[in-house]
Amino acid sequence: MFNNLKQTFGTWCIRKIQKYGPHRVSVLGKTYEISEAVFNPKYYYTSEFMARHINAAPEDMVLDMGTGSGIQAVTAAQRGGRVVAVDINPEAVKYAKKNVKFNGVEERVSVLQGDLFSPLSNDDRFDIILFTPPYLKGIARTNFDRALFDHNKTLALRFFEEAKRHLKENGYVQMVYSSIAEPEKILKISDELGWRHMIIARKKGVFEEFIIYKLTR
Repeated sequence: MFNNLKQTFGTWCIRKIQKYGPHRVSVLGKTYEISEAVFNPKYYYTSEFMARHINAAPEDMVLDMGTGSGIQAVTAAQRGGRVVAVDINPEAVKYAKKNVKFNGVEERVSVLQGDLFSPLSNDDRFDIILFTPPYLKGIARTNFDRALFDHNKTLALRFFEEAKRHLKENGYVQMVYSSIAEPEKILKISDELGWRHMIIARKKGVFEEFIIYKLTR
């Protein structure tokens, strides 16, 4: 019950930030433009927290799944990797392309629109797949809602089913999740599909703890 109240309050805060917050922000020394319909990377712990823990090397192929503003794609590219960024929200794709170009990594990043792995070919394989899944309870009614809600963790199930086909043999998924969203359930889903996980970082927020997991086949 307490976690449900936290999620309700969190959703209310997110909507207010999206509506009234600035649409040009700086994170880790880089500038990002967003609209009300694109997650603001400045005001949510997960964006900067995840970006700080990306360890892409020049030879790495990186997939940024659910790229939003493009912060993870830009960070991975600037640290040396070649990146494919995907988002189902056309507004996110529009702004991710802007941010990739503005931050000078357009030669290293391709931004595609689609539902999870659908824009990729069957032959596309990656060393690192970055995944910041939606984790709040609720039904997505708008494109922005898709970044918030994962009803019964069905998106997470689809992701872990499909990710196997797009990960290189020694590759890994890097995923950030919240303590208020029953992380044990998403880990149970991944475990049952043959994934192994370890925790690589934790960060305490006001109402929740954020955890970055490394998952391998």
